[in-house]
Amino acid sequence: MKFVDVAKIKIVSGNGGAGAVSFRREKYVPMGGPDGGRGGDGGDVYFRAKTSLQTLMDLHFKRVYKAQNGTAGGRRNCSGPRGSDITIDIPCGTQIYDDEDVLLADLCEDEQVFLIAKGGRGGAGNDAFATSVNRAPRYAQPGLPGEEKFIRLELKLLADVGLIGLPNAGKSTLLKAVTNASPKIASYPFTTLFPNLGVLKFIDREIIIADIPGLIEGASEGVGLGHDFLRHISRTKALIHLVSGESGDAQECLDNYKVIVSELTKSFPEILTHPTIVALTKADIMFPDQNETITEFFNSQGIEVVSISAVTGHQIDILIQKLVELLK
Repeated sequence: MKFVDVAKIKIVSGNGGAGAVSFRREKYVPMGGPDGGRGGDGGDVYFRAKTSLQTLMDLHFKRVYKAQNGTAGGRRNCSGPRGSDITIDIPCGTQIYDDEDVLLADLCEDEQVFLIAKGGRGGAGNDAFATSVNRAPRYAQPGLPGEEKFIRLELKLLADVGLIGLPNAGKSTLLKAVTNASPKIASYPFTTLFPNLGVLKFIDREIIIADIPGLIEGASEGVGLGHDFLRHISRTKALIHLVSGESGDAQECLDNYKVIVSELTKSFPEILTHPTIVALTKADIMFPDQNETITEFFNSQGIEVVSISAVTGHQIDILIQKLVELLK
């Protein structure tokens, strides 16, 4: 399934129906008065958040949504039927912007509904304009037009924890090890092409974790994939910054850590204020002395790290415990 987290669409509410110009034509009732009915209101357009949806893909392919117009009024003071509303389903966590980039709504709860465009009001029939001095008005109101808007939708996944790090740092492997997710895992960079969500069950609570595609140096200038998906960790309560210890070189590990911090500083500096755990991954393929050297080197820089292996489960329980404490 293609992951689509941004969509631009046009929405149009229904036009109101015109009022009717009509006069009574009944036997034994000479000079019948006006009896034109009101036109029906145009249909409204709503957005509705659904937890069952994970992407804006449907809106990516269908770009125009139009509610039904109201029907014109009829004889004998019959009002025209109201136009049918339309409801556009979107994933929870979707933000709605107008064409001037003003945030109109942020739908985060299941079944939350937002009225985006009100249908035009139906026009009054000539019966409404009859007075003592004008008993036979020959005019009625036209229906008012509906609203037309260009909308930008931006999905931000609702997750408690975001996994960040360079490509191949072990984010997908960790997500699979601690949750029910089944991300694609391989030994080459950019295996993850879109964010994955998993649920970590810990005693009496569930923690939603998002695996964000890897950042690389230059992401703030649009290089790589990670920059496109950083919006998804803007809502998280905490981060796990994964640094691969595969090289066994302490300075290289620190440099890799600093690459991510630098790119976040340039792009989304507010993310750096989130509580963060730094995890040294792939402990299973490092020599014990390398593991110890890298850990001590990070500590000397004021960076506390926990060394883990998502493959063997080494210290995963400690990482989870730290995460739970952090979320408290």
